[in-house]
Amino acid sequence: MPSRSTPPVLRVGLLLACAALASCGTPPDYTAEELEAAKAELRDHVRLRTFEAGRLLGEEWVARAPDDAELRALYAEQLAAWWLFKETREQADAILAGDPDNPWGHYAQALSYFAENEWDLALEPSLRAWETSPRPEFAAAHLQSLRLDGVEGARSFLAALDSATRATPELLMARAQLESQAQYELSDPAWADSSLATYAELRERFPDHVNGHLRAAEDLFRANRPEEALPLIERAVALAPGSVDVRQWHWWILFESDVLPADERPPAVEASIAEFTEAGPESIRGFSAVASMYRDMGDTDRAEELEALVVERAPLSRHASLIYAREYNAESSELNRLYQAKGRDSPEFRAQLEVVRDAVNRFLERPRYSDRQLASAYLRLYFALSQMDPPPAEELAAAVRGLVRYDELNPHITYGDALVAMAESTPYASEAAEFARDRGLEAAVDRVQNFGTLFKTEGEREQSLRYYLSIVYDAMGWGYFKAGRVEDGRHALERALALTEANRETRYHLGQVYERFADEAEADGDEVRAVEWLDRAEDSYIAGLGSTQVGENPSQAAIEALYERRYGSREGMEEYLDTLDERDQIRRRERILESRVEAAGTYEPFRLARIDGSLVDSADLDGKIAVVHFWGTWCGPCIVEMPEYQKFDLRYRDDPEVRVVSISNDNSRQIVDEYLARNEFDFEVLMDDGYVQRAGVAAWPTTWFVDPQGYVQFVKRGNTSKLDEEFSWRVEALRETDDTR
Repeated sequence: MPSRSTPPVLRVGLLLACAALASCGTPPDYTAEELEAAKAELRDHVRLRTFEAGRLLGEEWVARAPDDAELRALYAEQLAAWWLFKETREQADAILAGDPDNPWGHYAQALSYFAENEWDLALEPSLRAWETSPRPEFAAAHLQSLRLDGVEGARSFLAALDSATRATPELLMARAQLESQAQYELSDPAWADSSLATYAELRERFPDHVNGHLRAAEDLFRANRPEEALPLIERAVALAPGSVDVRQWHWWILFESDVLPADERPPAVEASIAEFTEAGPESIRGFSAVASMYRDMGDTDRAEELEALVVERAPLSRHASLIYAREYNAESSELNRLYQAKGRDSPEFRAQLEVVRDAVNRFLERPRYSDRQLASAYLRLYFALSQMDPPPAEELAAAVRGLVRYDELNPHITYGDALVAMAESTPYASEAAEFARDRGLEAAVDRVQNFGTLFKTEGEREQSLRYYLSIVYDAMGWGYFKAGRVEDGRHALERALALTEANRETRYHLGQVYERFADEAEADGDEVRAVEWLDRAEDSYIAGLGSTQVGENPSQAAIEALYERRYGSREGMEEYLDTLDERDQIRRRERILESRVEAAGTYEPFRLARIDGSLVDSADLDGKIAVVHFWGTWCGPCIVEMPEYQKFDLRYRDDPEVRVVSISNDNSRQIVDEYLARNEFDFEVLMDDGYVQRAGVAAWPTTWFVDPQGYVQFVKRGNTSKLDEEFSWRVEALRETDDTR
């Protein structure tokens, strides 16, 4: 018997009913009470940071109640906590597709931007959510987005909230994070104590809220106060034994600090891992976290087993992409080790360059969670290719183009060194100059604007902008020069020099341009003009030789070649170069003495332990010229200058008028002790206990030069290749000043 078709009008009505009821007229398989209970449980997962269990619950309930905006946003909270910005944005889009003004949709949208580290984009949707519906989580999200532009605006927003909202756990947490940021931005270490006090208030008001324990433990651990961090993280473990976030910090505090003897650390971590495995559901992130900890403990086999499981179960996940990236990162670390141990010309280093290249290319061929991971890959690829002799031109050009497309964090490399290498070693010099002109200048300005909260004064902001623009103009000028546009190259390079005179590459590049003009003058038979250009080239190289940047100085070889060009041989060159060294010393010494602090102030007192546990009080330095050097084994620029620092320390070790001390910011005395023994260093080291934060030290390395009255007269930030000589000039200047009193 033939079936009858449904009339068109009725068919449309049925479809509308299906859309409205989600199950074509069938009542939902849950009660309103069950839905509210599920939402409450999702909030509990946020409170306890048990986001894997929360993700599973949210996935189940969103499938059952897809039209509930609040439910989707609570699910989005679980996803955003794992930095799954694509999945978080899917939830936001689903909410806003049905209701473009829904505050839960805007909130979820802001969460997706946080997860993607696009905090500036979170500003507008978080504000719309808060203005539409003044809920505490919306206020906290907007407060977080305001922090990007500095603490003052965020503090004003916080102060304008009513007392009941400020007392919620969401706002207490956001306030503590804001105060932690303020200690650096406002150079006031007292804010660190304010942040810890706010976390204490959070624990007192909401003792079962894990963030009050976890975040305080994190900050105390970073401040080298692990003994205070341990009971807090253990309380967090008791509250949330299945939380990946909590467990990771528990493992790090147990393993990377001195709270336990060295032989007790691995068993303690193993026990915590076993408890974690029993406490929560299996998850890709959990496998990744345990694998990472096993790597830290040196158990590569177990780490690789877990990583293989992640890749097998979720090959397109964010965590799988991080595992793929680990290969080229590990090979890049080995490249750096070989450079330090054997040098750039060693066969081992040369062979490792190809290993890094191949590892990065394998990563680029794989599917990945996000293209945001490409910036790091192209950066490693560029470094490897640019060190090859000769660099493979087409591969290098492709790597630089990848950097230009994807990198947003390193304009000094992407629009500086990388474009210079592209101009130098590929046939695409014009393209390099265009990249600098069309994208680099804007990237330099954006960099300074995005990190504006780091500058204490407008002068510091201006100095930073001039630094980045100088790098870009240098690359632009070199690109023009190598492309045959010599006059354009000269103008761009001279503009780079006008912005900052500290760039030795610009000095070298300008010297090369001036030599080219000398070539043209000689070809025209104008010997007088040729000599003038060669004199200018010589002056530029000499100025470049005065740089104390670490690494090979290109002006050295250039001035030797220029000497041979002018005099026909190398005879007398050593005497000539000796006079340059003297001129260079005079120039550097003048600059250093001119850098004396105009309004010298005293420093924060300290009482710190040596590696052997004995204490040193800053009062012991009174009446002496004191040199206080801040460093860490984790700090590359610090490590480079340590042989020079050892020489400097030996120079003044027996001087009764001078005291030289260093303060290490490392988490473990054992790490420092092993580093000193390995390098046969024996200078005095004090261990930081949070003093670095209290003293407002934010750059590494930093050195204070203190007069006998306790006033900091010189501050040196950053490293120098001539530390012994230049530090001695400062010490002797203070001695001369004191002798005249």
